[in-house]
Amino acid sequence: MRRYELVGRRDIRLVTDAPVPVPGPLEVLVRVRACTVCNRSDLAYYHYYGEREHCSQGCFGHEVAGVVEATGPGVTRVRTGQRVFVRTPLTTGYAEFALAREIAVGALPDEIPFEQGAILQLLPLAVHATRGVRLGDRVVVVGQGPVGLMALRMAALRGASHITAVDLDDWRLERSALLGADTVRRVDGTAAALREVAAGADVAIDAVGTPTTLNACVGLVRQNGLVVMLGTHHVDTHVTLDLVAWERKGLRVHSSAEPLDTARAEALDTAERLAGAKELYLPQLLTHTRPLEELPRAMEQLSASRVLYPDGGRAPYDGPPSRTLKVAILP
Repeated sequence: MRRYELVGRRDIRLVTDAPVPVPGPLEVLVRVRACTVCNRSDLAYYHYYGEREHCSQGCFGHEVAGVVEATGPGVTRVRTGQRVFVRTPLTTGYAEFALAREIAVGALPDEIPFEQGAILQLLPLAVHATRGVRLGDRVVVVGQGPVGLMALRMAALRGASHITAVDLDDWRLERSALLGADTVRRVDGTAAALREVAAGADVAIDAVGTPTTLNACVGLVRQNGLVVMLGTHHVDTHVTLDLVAWERKGLRVHSSAEPLDTARAEALDTAERLAGAKELYLPQLLTHTRPLEELPRAMEQLSASRVLYPDGGRAPYDGPPSRTLKVAILP
């Protein structure tokens, strides 16, 4: 089969005779119909492979939708021929086939095209990240890339009374308004600008993953408010926090990570129930499609992003790639 492999920093290579994986116990083989590029993890792995230890350990190409080709012993949740999306596979989705654990595979409704269905990989993440949002909460979401927009939708579905979307980019904030943000705030990304965003929220979600945005969320929530770490700190892996400020406010905090299979299963079950809901606005999140051979062009397109550079340092870009959210790769 054809498969792209990440072999070095900014070095991906197309292999045309890769073996098709064989599913073991509780594993599922998926014929990939679409794999969207993760704007954070895939790009960080691509740019920092060999320089950050974790960037050679994650699955490059993990937002997959397709059809079950085969199942291993003990699989009961899905069947051969079923349309599915994958939370995180065991092998890359930039290929004709990908292997996944059964617990990471969810049913994809017939009415959702595969290239949109691959975006549903973000839904269990957003479900778990917003588990602390309660009916009537005032929520701030800092960062309006794909995962921030999915978190916005989940906060709305959980009954948030007011959602403020914050981003560097006017075009992305237009999408935020379409997806249900009550207020949008454009900032330049500095700590001073982020402090000007209305404070007193019940929940502040950092959907960027930089020291500046995480610390800003501390200032944006009320006493005993909730700070959610959704954006992955792939570039700045060590973050300094003012713990006195946390203590004075008595803040609560959780991440979007699903450290146990029980948490993964709960989030995926909820995601399956929501997958067919038009309220997810999946067509608004997909902006580009490319064939598998054009994965290098997709990586180049998405690499025009400020967040791929250390926080506070010099970068060749002031914000995210122009008019781009999700790019789907079609084998």
